[in-house]
Amino acid sequence: MNVEDIPVPAMAAIRVSKEGKSALFETTIIQTTDNKYIYTMPVRVDNKLVNFEAKGLLKEIKIEFAPFEFYEWRNISIIRFVEDGKSYLRIRTTTPGIRAMAWSDKPVTTSKKKKKENIIKQEALDVVNAAQAVQAERTSEGDET
Repeated sequence: MNVEDIPVPAMAAIRVSKEGKSALFETTIIQTTDNKYIYTMPVRVDNKLVNFEAKGLLKEIKIEFAPFEFYEWRNISIIRFVEDGKSYLRIRTTTPGIRAMAWSDKPVTTSKKKKKENIIKQEALDVVNAAQAVQAERTSEGDET
């Protein structure tokens, strides 16, 4: 698939990987040019722009052409630029896109750690603590006789 065939606008996901770890970010394609440049809206997490220009990252973009129809471009480069006071991403590719399946990863929407829900409910702990207190009271009453 050629860059010039990408529908505009289109939903897309950028995946970055390094040392076996990866993260997925959603964006929107807003323009294509020269069969090698894809322009997208910037990616923000917690209202901060994501920097894709770090060294050593493997970057890929997957674009949804139609429901359940995806094409992927690998080994892309991504730079952020500002035009008329607004930020955009310019993605450069040197290879055609290949037909692909949707990524199973969930997109990053926040950098805040989600509080893990306790498996044991507080009510259960309260019941156990009350039962232990009653048992301790009975045991101490038995010691007094």
